[in-house]
Amino acid sequence: MTKKLFLASVVSFGLTFTANALVINEVMSNPVGDDGGREWVELYNETVEPVDISSLTISVKGGTPLVITPLSGGTSIAAYGYAIISSTVGGISKFTQDYGSYEGPFFKSSISLVNTGVTSLEIFLNGVSLASLTSYTAAKEGSTYSLLSGSFGAGSPTPGKENQAVTSSQVDQASTTPTDTQVTIAKMVSPSADITLFLPSERTVVAGAPAAFLVHALSGNGRGIDNMSYTWAFGDGGQRVGSSTHYRYFYPGRYIAQVEGTNGLMSATGRILVRVVAPDIALSRIESGKYGPYITLTNPNTYDLDISDWKLSIDGAIFPFPKNTMLGMGETRFSSLAMGFASTTVSSSTLLKILFPSMDEVLRIMQGGDMLQEVKKEKQLVTKKESRPTLNRPVHSYQKKVAVFTKSTTSPSITPRKIATGKEQKDTRIASFVKTLFSK
Repeated sequence: MTKKLFLASVVSFGLTFTANALVINEVMSNPVGDDGGREWVELYNETVEPVDISSLTISVKGGTPLVITPLSGGTSIAAYGYAIISSTVGGISKFTQDYGSYEGPFFKSSISLVNTGVTSLEIFLNGVSLASLTSYTAAKEGSTYSLLSGSFGAGSPTPGKENQAVTSSQVDQASTTPTDTQVTIAKMVSPSADITLFLPSERTVVAGAPAAFLVHALSGNGRGIDNMSYTWAFGDGGQRVGSSTHYRYFYPGRYIAQVEGTNGLMSATGRILVRVVAPDIALSRIESGKYGPYITLTNPNTYDLDISDWKLSIDGAIFPFPKNTMLGMGETRFSSLAMGFASTTVSSSTLLKILFPSMDEVLRIMQGGDMLQEVKKEKQLVTKKESRPTLNRPVHSYQKKVAVFTKSTTSPSITPRKIATGKEQKDTRIASFVKTLFSK
């Protein structure tokens, strides 16, 4: 029983110690000029031990406690040390623009402090209230609400240092500023940093085929931005607008596509390196396998080709390739069960085509006919040592190429000693000569 009471006393002492560790020391709720991202709260550690405030939350005017995020200087306040919690605009704090010499622990939070009227402020650590300012009135523009000799009053901004009261001359100067005196406004940073555009850094697309281009924007705190408009320049003289658009390059090459996003107040730009390649692929005839007919598309390149929404034409019947279909290097087989041409009637005169989404023709082959006979002739002229693939070479309509089958110029060696039957006549001259030597 005695041990339990002793333990309870220790726990009670620990809570009391933690609760008195921090105080709200200084509040800047009304800086000169624009307030966005420039409001801050200063905490002070009154104890001889450091205090970790990584789990600290802060509530303004009784609102939901908001988390804080460390930016620099660690997550603990040293003994008799200070820490700053800054407000943000678009997720970015502008505290360091006003106080570049501050080197202590620095945090940010999505707080918005009140400039006029009565307000309140409270901080929590692990859900336990540590300190609060209840029913206080914010200081005048440019001054802080500061803890001075045990009570709060108007002070001069001193983040990371001992608080100082506002002098009478400062008050008089602030209240009697002549209208013809130049007023220095805090320098504003470019708002473009508050927008991040998300889009790929590189793309490979096929000349002649429409390609999809997408972009979206987020603010610095990861939130979406309303009323954004986007303007694209694709590097070949073409333009488009919108967060989602399609564009067709007509000639192979390397291009830089650039997009600008803006909502009238903030803007940002992004760019994509676009590699445009020729539609260099091959198509096989319809072949039969264990699970029915199929075709084979061959990509001879080392890069992947996007054939999203391209089409297979079989005697005019159209079978589209699904969106996001990619051709890797080498052969890719497409099943009739998946593509939908399992019941299509195929004959030796069946014409196969590959079409762009715009229905422009990429290539064509005949299922049979003269082209097939030409392949058979070529195979007859190829020796075993120099075997050649029987892959049908298609007509690339887009590149205006003609399918040419180069016949082998190598024929079997035929010597004068061969007879019409293809069998060689035996040469008996050496045998006769040796026989005469032994007959003597």
